[in-house]
Amino acid sequence: MPLLGFPATLASQQAATSRAADLVTLARTQIRANRADSALTLLKVAADSATGGTVGDRVQAYVLLGVLEYIAHRDSSATALAFRHALQLDPGFQAGGLADVDSALIRILTAERNTLPPDTASARVAASAPSGATAGSPSDVAHDCVRRCRGGEIKPQLIERPQFTMLDQAVLGPSQTHGLIVVRFVVGVEGVPEPESIRVTTNTVQGLTNQVLDAVRALHFRPATLAGAPLRAEVEMRFEFRASGTNYVDYTITGP
Repeated sequence: MPLLGFPATLASQQAATSRAADLVTLARTQIRANRADSALTLLKVAADSATGGTVGDRVQAYVLLGVLEYIAHRDSSATALAFRHALQLDPGFQAGGLADVDSALIRILTAERNTLPPDTASARVAASAPSGATAGSPSDVAHDCVRRCRGGEIKPQLIERPQFTMLDQAVLGPSQTHGLIVVRFVVGVEGVPEPESIRVTTNTVQGLTNQVLDAVRALHFRPATLAGAPLRAEVEMRFEFRASGTNYVDYTITGP
């Protein structure tokens, strides 16, 4: 089956192994056993930044994810989304094996590539740079956008603010009047918080910690950009809770 041979060209470019690479290998095993749904689950985990995979590992996972979504489910929208994520990580990646699977995949990838900003050179360099590159050199190190982003950088834009319901004044603690939770985290190039980066820096209302952290993990952003290219950025959000009326808690959310 051509699908099983595709992204082998990408795989051959990965000399180092990582958890993401291992997950892709396991996904291929599931594909060969005709367990498409299990393979999809593994590939989604492999593509996540929390796996610590290299850019190449994650691009490979996204591309194979897109191929499998199309072949197994004929879901061109899911395929387009997976290819878009791969292009955000590495705008210049090549996947010559697509034509051997289905010519429609080439059309989907081309359409997504055509939506890229004209200047994607900086993203391509950043995607290929090793983790931990020094400041001033091309790197994928997250930049601090907590107070002010670096010159020319546009900070992440929150798409939809979370909502809290059924809040009881008892959760505000002894004062039962006011509480504050401040959370810092890195928004990745896919526009979601990187789980390992999430940390609480201020907390005066312990009873709401889990709700706030769950809300942060579910956030979606337009990622930070520099010269039109997406990049990782550290941001801060403040969750303030105040007693309002009888047995009711109001709240405000500020940031990033």
